[in-house]
Amino acid sequence: MSEPTFSPGLRWQTLSARRTAVLLQLLLWVLLCGFYFAWNSRPNYHFKTPVWPLVLLEMSFSVLLFNSLVYFLIPRVLLRGRYVLALVSGLLLVVLYQLWSYAGTLLMALYLPPSSDLLYNMQYFNAWDDVVHNLSTVQGFVNIIFSVLSTMMFPVLVSFLTYALIVDRRRLLLERANFNLELSYLKAQLNPQFLFTTLRSLQDLTRTHDARAGDVVLHLADLLRYTLYETDAERVPLTRELEFLDDYLTLERIRYPTVSIDHQVTGTATTQQLAPLLLHPFYEQLFMGLSAETGSVIIKSTIQVEAQVLTLSLHRDLAPGATLPSYQPVALAAAERRLQLQYPGQHTVQIQENGSTLHVSLHLQL
Repeated sequence: MSEPTFSPGLRWQTLSARRTAVLLQLLLWVLLCGFYFAWNSRPNYHFKTPVWPLVLLEMSFSVLLFNSLVYFLIPRVLLRGRYVLALVSGLLLVVLYQLWSYAGTLLMALYLPPSSDLLYNMQYFNAWDDVVHNLSTVQGFVNIIFSVLSTMMFPVLVSFLTYALIVDRRRLLLERANFNLELSYLKAQLNPQFLFTTLRSLQDLTRTHDARAGDVVLHLADLLRYTLYETDAERVPLTRELEFLDDYLTLERIRYPTVSIDHQVTGTATTQQLAPLLLHPFYEQLFMGLSAETGSVIIKSTIQVEAQVLTLSLHRDLAPGATLPSYQPVALAAAERRLQLQYPGQHTVQIQENGSTLHVSLHLQL
């Protein structure tokens, strides 16, 4: 099973869309409850009657306002350039706030004692004549707008912030999906290419009844086991990747007996990990174009392993007068793209080709 692309741990970006929405709304309502209790209990606005009915009234409208903004007005109206409809919708919310306050006042009159100072205050500011006046005059409508802003500014700001978080979360999910899709595509490009090359080598040996064909089959089995069953993970132990390269170079030694291959690993690989099949394309290019007629070729490979750094140095010298196709940047595009995706800002690659000499250097922070 593939390991997660991002580092483990509980992060809000990794939660499902429904769970994220529920947690954000619960957090919002807890904050709003504390805000409204504090706001309605301030020294210059203090009631002897418990203020929970007023808090419940403001909270219920806040729920309506929040969901209207986050799931309708912002994404479907405002961000689509429907500014006239957005303005009309905003004005309708203002009207609804006035009617909501009036309906809340009527409910309070049914349950609060007539002597309640909270009920008196609500009836004073939400009498029906005042409601009609506010909705039918410009000055009254402006007063409603200021009343909405004074009590609903906090949920409005939180609504915009919440929508920004939702959009950011969706962006991260899309980026992660695109990352995994592109990475799978790049690895799919590498694996068949390696498999076909190795099978072609085995075909050449079996056609000539070479006794080394049995060794090739054994090494090929190890390589296929690794590529088919162990490379789905984002990271594999560095020791396993080094074993893979040893098997690969063993096959190439059998395939090209005239090629001198010197492979050395310095340092100790312990718990370091590496993206699977990341180094193989650079090795594969060293043998690109080689044949029995190429003549003597010297290939030197050095891998230096440190605690958090891996340095790869590849060098190829051809026999005097021998020529090969130029180092193919297209063939390495997938490998370099993988480096950019999985090790951004953590690697440097240098490729130098001068006549019969080819040198590749890779510095990678694990």
